[in-house]
Amino acid sequence: MDGAEFDGLDGLREYLLTKRRDAFLKQFCRKLLGYSLGRGVLLSDGPLISEMRDQLKSHEYRIGAAIETIVRSKQFREIRGKEMASEE
Repeated sequence: MDGAEFDGLDGLREYLLTKRRDAFLKQFCRKLLGYSLGRGVLLSDGPLISEMRDQLKSHEYRIGAAIETIVRSKQFREIRGKEMASEE
């Protein structure tokens, strides 16, 4: 996208870790959250995505920190439409 060139997988890894880390983290958190919630990410999910990124940074980028943040979130615990699902 920015015209950067790199050599192989190691070059890609280095590029993502140094020059595109924040963008990669943001997209990773968006995709993980969307998958976890079973819906698209909404504007109101922004604070949760920020919290996920902060938790990843403070826990040496371990994926468990992001997953725990999602599981503890209101969005995950209060699934929309659960009232309708219980009627079926």
